[in-house]
Amino acid sequence: MMTHFTVGVYQAKKEGTEEWTALIPVGQYAYQQGQGETKLRERMIDRLRQVLRETPPRDQELFQLPLGTELERLPFDLKLDDGRVTGTVPLIVEPRWIDADRQILFCYHPERRFEWFIADDRTDLVNLATMFFRHHWKALDEEAVRGLLSNGRDRLIQIAFSTEAKSLLDMLPSRKKDTKAGAFSPRPGQVLQQIAVDETHRLSSAGVALGVPRSPYRERLTYLLGGPRPRSVAVIGPPGSGKT
Repeated sequence: MMTHFTVGVYQAKKEGTEEWTALIPVGQYAYQQGQGETKLRERMIDRLRQVLRETPPRDQELFQLPLGTELERLPFDLKLDDGRVTGTVPLIVEPRWIDADRQILFCYHPERRFEWFIADDRTDLVNLATMFFRHHWKALDEEAVRGLLSNGRDRLIQIAFSTEAKSLLDMLPSRKKDTKAGAFSPRPGQVLQQIAVDETHRLSSAGVALGVPRSPYRERLTYLLGGPRPRSVAVIGPPGSGKT
């Protein structure tokens, strides 16, 4: 079954090259680098489809970009062991509902999604982000930190596409094909003989005594088997329940 996805992508232009980073769950990775928006978009969609084919159904909703997600650029000033870095830092801000009446802001750097913080209001972003980066980035070197800043040529875009993602049926053992065991698998016509008894053959050969007619089951079987539109019927029940 085809499923529609709208995925957020952080797009940054650095030294004449475009870098695209998909905002997908931590543990998954979709990144493209090059020139030409059309080509990069096609390559990113191909990569996302590949990732979704291996993603369990319970995690696929996390690929959808939350409504109202924005890219914020905040002032940045961080003292490091080998210098001081100032500038503007990009921050992805995702609104998330935690109950029917309350919403929080889930915030993270687009290229370091494994680090995040929560804010109750946008007015708190600057102060919280300052403490956040001091805690998580203090051990980074100056060059690495400068590479994470915004040059004003970055943006958040949406990529919409449809794909046949992994479903619950795909995860069932019976759906997993084993080419080695395939040649020894029972044919469909032989399965019933292995799990049931052909009572018609036994009755026609007088192998068993006729049972007591049971109404309304007998009439129902007569209608199903001998009515205007005969149907295939399987009678199921424990021994002695009157199947014959």
